[in-house]
Amino acid sequence: MRRLLATTVLVSALPGLVAAQDRPSLLDYFSPDILIQRVMQSGIMALRTQLDMKYSAMAVDLRTGSITITDVVAWPLPEWDLDGTCEVGIDRLTLRSGALDEYDRLRFKAQITGVSFPPSCLPDEPRGALAMAGLDNVEIPRLTIDVDYGMPSSDATIRAYADITDVAVADLTAELSYVWFDGREDMEEPVPVVFLESATLALENRGIWDALKGQLPPPFVGDGAGQMVEGMVAQGMADENPEGAGLTEAQNAFVKSLGATWPAFLANPETLVLQTNLSEDGFVDFEALEDDFRTMFDTFQPILSLAPARLRDVLPLALLQQGLGAEAGQLSAEDRKRVGTALVTGVGAPRNTAAGLKLLGDVARGGDGDAAMVLATALQNSDPAEAYRWALVAGSGGAAGATAMLDRLERNMPFGQVLDLQNEVSGGDANPVDALAKLSATRDEAARRFSGRGQARSYELAAMWAMIATAAGDPEASDILAEIDERVRLSGASAQAAWAGSEATASKLATEAWVSQDLASRFGK
Repeated sequence: MRRLLATTVLVSALPGLVAAQDRPSLLDYFSPDILIQRVMQSGIMALRTQLDMKYSAMAVDLRTGSITITDVVAWPLPEWDLDGTCEVGIDRLTLRSGALDEYDRLRFKAQITGVSFPPSCLPDEPRGALAMAGLDNVEIPRLTIDVDYGMPSSDATIRAYADITDVAVADLTAELSYVWFDGREDMEEPVPVVFLESATLALENRGIWDALKGQLPPPFVGDGAGQMVEGMVAQGMADENPEGAGLTEAQNAFVKSLGATWPAFLANPETLVLQTNLSEDGFVDFEALEDDFRTMFDTFQPILSLAPARLRDVLPLALLQQGLGAEAGQLSAEDRKRVGTALVTGVGAPRNTAAGLKLLGDVARGGDGDAAMVLATALQNSDPAEAYRWALVAGSGGAAGATAMLDRLERNMPFGQVLDLQNEVSGGDANPVDALAKLSATRDEAARRFSGRGQARSYELAAMWAMIATAAGDPEASDILAEIDERVRLSGASAQAAWAGSEATASKLATEAWVSQDLASRFGK
């Protein structure tokens, strides 16, 4: 009895503890942000057993999945630093995972700004290269490593970026359409399974070329340098290939791009880009890469250029101006979609959501599922109801990801509003009589209306078709009807009230079709 009384008193006091803002409460100690910060501080104390380190502040934000540490100074004391002068300074270090609502993606992002350290922090060879470049200190204004992995499709984006003052900017991006491991033969040493969509490494000259060009022999920087480099690299590849095999098509494409790009870079030494030239996703066979030099080129199909392929997505100025001007209505549907997508996503043109939504709306209303999906994605946070409406259109057009977005948006919308939006999109649809020709066609129509893929999602129409097929004894249609009933039940009394009218309409239409078409005789044969 005493324990019960004590517990009651504590629970009664909790609101007061929360309301007292003038002093820390017991609940503050159990704040997730504070608990994570305590764990990080324990990790830093463990790290200090390996190097000396201090910082000014740490901030944790569980909503965005970020931890930020500022004004970091570390003394790693590497074995080659005999004088102990290696000191690494970092203005800001941010570690990020996914935000709380990004439950279907795994993310790790490390971003460092304002890094500086002397040459004594580097081993002999890198320190020598630093001296050749005429630098007495390394300064990195920005360094980023970002890995973003999607659980549903096992896709991933990997990005690394480094800006080194007076040296170069390096930007590496890899898009993987599928990545995981195959452990069927050996779970202790699983084999990577990787399908590569694209990869790009861009190097921007910020001073390194001035240091290096004097070290190259004249034939590599003078007239005819392109042919010289192309011939030398081609011969080196031939030596690595099996005797008498010759260069593969991918190898020839690489050396040709090298011969064309190198003279252009010498004339304007700003950026060199090494990138894949894949027409479709390619499987990366790591074991084969070790066995045959040619496989590397056949797998990645690399080419050298002065600009990344993604710049091809940049809109021509005249097209952008027309899309933003009074003559936007004169654009073809394809151009309206292209300009609208660029404006909404901010890829290919500066982001202008309002203008992009207007252009895409015209295209989406014409039945373009992909355009509707871009609209739904753009509006899902700012206007969920409008996003749901466009997701219905996108699903009707068969756009990938539309049904998943419908499910996600429905979780945070009143069921009555969901039904209203479905009726707005599907209310004028004619029910296909030919779907009553066979029981399987009736069931398929119910499934499409329930899922929202191939037809706009409508629980009312799905229920109608499912009622007809269920009356004929189809167990799959009965299951669809049961799922709708379950969703309504779990959504509460307001959903049940809203569904009552829709269910009555579905039942009326199903009965009329059953009688007028004599479906009892048709399906009973």
